[in-house]
Amino acid sequence: MDSTEAAIGSSAQPDPTNNSVAADVDENGGNGNGNGRRIRKGERSRMRILDAAARLLSCRGYAATTLTDIAGAAEMQAGSLYYHFDSKDAIVEEVLSVGIDHARGAINAALEALGSEAKGSDRLAEAIVAYVNCIVAESNFTVANIRCYNESPPQTRQSLTVPLRDFTNLWVGLLAEGQSDGSLRDDANARVLARIMISGLNSLASWYRPGGELRLEDLARQFAELVLTGLLPDPQ
Repeated sequence: MDSTEAAIGSSAQPDPTNNSVAADVDENGGNGNGNGRRIRKGERSRMRILDAAARLLSCRGYAATTLTDIAGAAEMQAGSLYYHFDSKDAIVEEVLSVGIDHARGAINAALEALGSEAKGSDRLAEAIVAYVNCIVAESNFTVANIRCYNESPPQTRQSLTVPLRDFTNLWVGLLAEGQSDGSLRDDANARVLARIMISGLNSLASWYRPGGELRLEDLARQFAELVLTGLLPDPQ
């Protein structure tokens, strides 16, 4: 499986406060998960480990992140991690898997807000904007996936084959929608285009830094416009 389908890559230094899997706090001060279910102490600890691992992996990469580092960032003893995960690779696999979920969730939420009746080209543009925001501002987990997939062991990569293929197919489907309704040119292979787009979008993790001259919102829209400019059908 090539890297354009594999990672959803290169180094990044994301905001350490961005999206986590940690429990929300309910209005009574208790720990909840946003759907009214109270989260047990063991589950909260597991989430804390994953949040810490995602922050480190997104900044340092796979090789430079140790179990001791993760335990320190999670404010736990290193041996305590083994109550929740068998190994470092088990933690990494879970972080990378959550990263895919975050990306798919951000895109699907944007598409749902836009509505199924929108043109394929508009749906593609909203998906691009949502993914740019996920990479740059929302999810350490997604950046960890982009950075660490190729560094991770073969078994980890193999375990992510299906969800990563599904992620690629999400983009293929969006392109196919636009080609079908005539809002995108139909003389290009949707699967090839999807892989090119994913690769280009993933590169943002390595070079974009918040606080520069280009605002994130402007960057996301410019990226979408550049893609669509090359894909719009020729005027009759």
